[in-house]
Amino acid sequence: MQSISTFLDSGWELAERRAAEDLLPPYNEPEKLWLPATVPGHVHTDLVRAGVISDPFGRLAEWGARWVDESNWTYRTSFFVDAERLAARGTDGKHFLHFHGLDTLARVFLNGRYLGQADNYHRAWRFDVSEQLREGENELRVEFDSALRAGQERAKAYIGEGKSDRGTTTYFNFPPRAFVRKPQYMFGWDWGPELVSCGIHGPVELLTVAVAEILHWKLDYKFISNSVVDIDFAITLRKYDSQPLTVKAVIFASGDTTPSTVLEGPAGEYTVPLHIRSFVTERWNPHGVEGPRKRHLLNLRLLSISDDPHEEPEPIHRIAASIGFRELELVREKDAAGESFLFKVNGQPLFIKGANWIPDHSLPTTITKSRLRQRLTAARDAGFNMLRVWGGGLYESQDFYSLCDELGILVWQDFAFACATYPDDDPLFVESVRAEAIANIRRLRHHPSLALWCGGNENVELHQGRWSGAAQATKFYGERLILETLPGVLEHENPQVPYWPNSPYGGTDCRDETMGDSHYWNVWHSKEPGSNGDWTNYEKCDTRFSSEFGFAAPAGLTTWQRSLAPDELSVRSLASRWHDKTRKGYETYLGFIQMHFPEPQCFSDLVYYGQCNQALAFSFGIEHWRRRKGHCWGTLFWQLNDCWPTHSWSVIDSGGEPKLAYYAIKRAYAPILLSLRRVGRVIESHLVNDTLVPLTGQLRLDLLTFEGEAVSMAEQRVTVSANAASGALLTLPIPSFIADAGSDVFVHATFTPESGLAAESFLLLAEPKDLRLADPGLQTHVAAHAITVQAKRFAAFVTLHFEGVSVQPKLSDNGFFLAPGQARTIAVSELPDRLSLAQLAPRLRLRSL
Repeated sequence: MQSISTFLDSGWELAERRAAEDLLPPYNEPEKLWLPATVPGHVHTDLVRAGVISDPFGRLAEWGARWVDESNWTYRTSFFVDAERLAARGTDGKHFLHFHGLDTLARVFLNGRYLGQADNYHRAWRFDVSEQLREGENELRVEFDSALRAGQERAKAYIGEGKSDRGTTTYFNFPPRAFVRKPQYMFGWDWGPELVSCGIHGPVELLTVAVAEILHWKLDYKFISNSVVDIDFAITLRKYDSQPLTVKAVIFASGDTTPSTVLEGPAGEYTVPLHIRSFVTERWNPHGVEGPRKRHLLNLRLLSISDDPHEEPEPIHRIAASIGFRELELVREKDAAGESFLFKVNGQPLFIKGANWIPDHSLPTTITKSRLRQRLTAARDAGFNMLRVWGGGLYESQDFYSLCDELGILVWQDFAFACATYPDDDPLFVESVRAEAIANIRRLRHHPSLALWCGGNENVELHQGRWSGAAQATKFYGERLILETLPGVLEHENPQVPYWPNSPYGGTDCRDETMGDSHYWNVWHSKEPGSNGDWTNYEKCDTRFSSEFGFAAPAGLTTWQRSLAPDELSVRSLASRWHDKTRKGYETYLGFIQMHFPEPQCFSDLVYYGQCNQALAFSFGIEHWRRRKGHCWGTLFWQLNDCWPTHSWSVIDSGGEPKLAYYAIKRAYAPILLSLRRVGRVIESHLVNDTLVPLTGQLRLDLLTFEGEAVSMAEQRVTVSANAASGALLTLPIPSFIADAGSDVFVHATFTPESGLAAESFLLLAEPKDLRLADPGLQTHVAAHAITVQAKRFAAFVTLHFEGVSVQPKLSDNGFFLAPGQARTIAVSELPDRLSLAQLAPRLRLRSL
């Protein structure tokens, strides 16, 4: 008999739960004022829907909702079970309540009987209800305790034990969040609000298993030739009776023999091996690598034994998954400069182009598949081949990893630890971490996009750097997790995927740039005179792999207009300051903009100049490290996305609107990069070729006035090797009469290969705020799905924005430069408010520097 599943997603209510000593007449029940609840969901979203609190993303409402995190909450629902369903488990089977996610500290009751408790957001919880389930109405109740208060109490008790090597509680040293296994960012971060929340964050499933079920499975494979792969399955199942079963694995469209075996034996847990030799003519490849991203549909089945050998019986249990076959290795080889940090996929060295990913909303249950598709497609369209799922967030949904498989985006997966010391001498804590790791490794290990497991974010660095000063623990608490617990689990569960203990990590000093990966914050957070906030200092970093570097900018105007009142849309309004969580100091943040751009006079200036500055910062850093290809093998900037409307390091804001830096990065991540660099009185040109064929073509550098008059020019036929950086190629001297006064000229460079895509680059010779720019004379032509912009004179940071729309349409480019007479056609799609582009055209506003 097949397993039966029913999702309990209706009839839910929630209420604040008071302690007995807090109850006052006429309320003698711990809960009052029951409100409709959504499951999956979070308490904040239900309270907003009921009008109890304002949207915490708006204005200053975050602080007004703090009481929600300090309170305890109860969810309840009832569901009907008929006699047939009650009997469906048979003699030896089971009924289970399966919670796919509980946030976080919960006790579960069915019909008044205690089932058990949960204490970890990052895993599923299952309770045997075979004896508690009854015919008719059943009442399910889930009681949540405040994770904020629990963390505070646990931190106080732990530090209070008096161990001198633990230090005292700070933001980094044993903070309350370190004692609660839930996404750390929900306790507040330097780009996100403090919305700790609670709720049932995954589906709730009533599961009836009569005969057997697959618990988990894994596969290991090895290519024995370019097109033949040996596959070994290990399928772990539980039998509830002694009848024999057929265990079968089917890989559709492979044309291979389907492996199966008959399992006999009493009730119990079994791991069944299956082997298949498969002919794989197409491997899975990441985006940007020529070739397919071939995936195969896998179906694992448990079958009863049929009397008819030609007829397959109805499955007792089956699992479907999409799998792909590829070879991936993290190459760490000693060399003259230190040690490499290089990903090879299917035998080819791959320069990593990507970003860090944070949860896309402060309340994760609001993140839909369509929202994820929008964000991840934007990443793919910008040339990404990897995202780092950062350790202060969560293990993402299956939709996230399936979309990465589909789009060719490799995943660097942090375990869920970030910027804290953790109580790794507490056996219960360590066991919870072990269970969390096992659950998520088993859930994710079959995805071809999974490229790296990492032990967490900046845990080693905060210990070595003593971020909390004298309050910092002298012993490295958390070291046991990253060097013993997590690698020990991986060795058994997923040894095929590389493991990296932490990020950054490398030599004896984790900040050693000669090996491992680096977080370079000596621009935004620099304490060196002259370096703080000046993005030209990215050139000081000679890392082997840049896994974090960032520069902040405001969200887009449309996002701000949804979040702030009209009178709050000013440069120094309290609300704007509140939505800056960078902890840098708001005036310092504004000062970083004014290093290179004029002082913002209004809110639209703040958005425009701030985003232009961020665009230059990111493109400058990325181009620097791409020019170092062969020594450096990747950049993952901080950060792709936002979880709420804010000033942050993201390049796509919480409303889905790309900042100007997104488009600058899209250009900087192009397969063929033409990069210009000023060295004293000379302009250097560099080509970076990420294709697997050498390129030969014509390289030209022009020094022009803003009116288009030629000052000087250089031209040369050049060749760049496959999958390599050229080093300095053609140079252009800067004439002495403008070397120190480049406010009236710019450099325009082009590379035209014999075949393939051309490349283009611009370089300013003075700070943007010092340029003597005339009106560029921009003209537009609107077609059905595109807008062409042409400039009479040089135009810098040409930006298209539509006023009065709910969301901005998708643009193929923005914030670009135009040489005099040059035109650029921008594809426009995903139009808002059911309007055509012709109807939107009157709302188009152009801006340039």
